[in-house]
Amino acid sequence: MPIVKRQDFGTDRAPEWCRVAEGICGMGVWACGLDGRAEPHFHDNEEFWFVIKGKARVRTEGEEYVVEKGDVVCTRMGDEHAVIEVPEAPYEHVWIACHSRGRGRKGHLHRGEDEPA
Repeated sequence: MPIVKRQDFGTDRAPEWCRVAEGICGMGVWACGLDGRAEPHFHDNEEFWFVIKGKARVRTEGEEYVVEKGDVVCTRMGDEHAVIEVPEAPYEHVWIACHSRGRGRKGHLHRGEDEPA
């Protein structure tokens, strides 16, 4: 389950791998309007998006989800994910990346150009 709904915080419904144990290697804020998109990409680390405004349709682990304020998108190292559509703007999420466990590459990696670690 790559999406943690606000009612699931503090429960065992969140996967164990979603717990940040190895420290943070990067963080920031991603914001956009109705035309916002993030191309499909993956990372050499786990990444978490804490949705703080708006609503978006995202794809992760091959499934699509609608996320909104209070939700957390959790992506494993190597899992491709994307923001497909923003039906409610402004949309913002705070992203946090954990220390790289793969090849140590930073930033967005793409299928066909970069192989998963």
